[in-house]
Amino acid sequence: MVIQMAAKHASLKLMFYTGFLLIQEMVNGQEENAAFRHTATQSSMYGTWYSENAVDGVRDSCSHTNTQTNPWWRVDLMKVYRVNRVAITNRQSSYSEIASRINGAVIRVGNVPDVYSNPICAVVSTIPSGSTASFSCGGIEGRYVTVHIPGDGKIVTLCEVEVYGYLGAVRFPENNSATQSSTFGNWFSEKAIDGNRGLLQLYTGCSSTLNQTNPWWRLDLRHIYRVSKVVVTNRKDCCAEQINGVEIRIGNSLESNGNDNPICAVIPAIPAVESYSYSCGGMDGRYVNLIIPGDMKMLTLCEVEVYGEGPVLKRSFVKMQFNSRADLTDPSIGENILKRVGSALAARGFTNVTLHWSQTPKREVKQKYSGNQHCF
Repeated sequence: MVIQMAAKHASLKLMFYTGFLLIQEMVNGQEENAAFRHTATQSSMYGTWYSENAVDGVRDSCSHTNTQTNPWWRVDLMKVYRVNRVAITNRQSSYSEIASRINGAVIRVGNVPDVYSNPICAVVSTIPSGSTASFSCGGIEGRYVTVHIPGDGKIVTLCEVEVYGYLGAVRFPENNSATQSSTFGNWFSEKAIDGNRGLLQLYTGCSSTLNQTNPWWRLDLRHIYRVSKVVVTNRKDCCAEQINGVEIRIGNSLESNGNDNPICAVIPAIPAVESYSYSCGGMDGRYVNLIIPGDMKMLTLCEVEVYGEGPVLKRSFVKMQFNSRADLTDPSIGENILKRVGSALAARGFTNVTLHWSQTPKREVKQKYSGNQHCF
């Protein structure tokens, strides 16, 4: 005879959070130290420990403030960057009280040239004597990077500050190449990206095709960029209406000379000598095409300016599950997780990534049962 006895089952509630993490990795171009030899300033100066010493590329020359309340140091990057990470080198010292001066330093990135207005990238817990630590900023945009230590009787000493990232929404460099379906006289394709809008010297400042079917002009950005807008300048003489109906296309394909890529905008008209801007909403692409569909058309462009960000990022989505007592639906806690993951990746050499929640963590409660059935 088999007697089956069931033990009492204990029910235990476990709190899980599931979120989807977007990892963006720069796949083209090289990130640069945007702080190198740029203008730095600090709240005060001890001796000859100049603020510029922290951006001179030499890690054993340091900046140093006096002992004061809320000391700070700031570098002006001169342009707006998407900052992925900030690396700080601490002072080499055998005295722990000197090496620990960096503890509690706040790193801020933004476009306001003061101490407290810009978003916080990270707070430094500690950096060992003479060591360099990297702090993930998650692509915060800004021109100014500030390091400050809140409190009385504090000193900011920085032996190097390196700021790594990419230019934000700017006009792309002029070392790109342009081509067109045909060329009228010496109205070469490159004249549409030479910085001269053809307003003073029309015949030397604009590109133009011959009269033909579906004339086109194409710009090769050399890498994939995220295009926010395209600005087109029309000619100033007799034939301003020739630009009517131009399609602006952006993409990565050269099929049909790139003229099958997605449409950013269609130009209904641009008055003579005017520059009109067309939003592309962050379209990704290497090639920017302008084409006029139809027979016996001529495409004349006095300047084409392409603005955006890049080179563009390779995207990966990762599903993450957490068992946590903290409320991960709180945005501040979620952002803290991103910074910790970013710092861990940077420590392992993945310095050109940015992290975002594509789906913020959601709470899930699961029941776990304990206890077994016993047979005798």
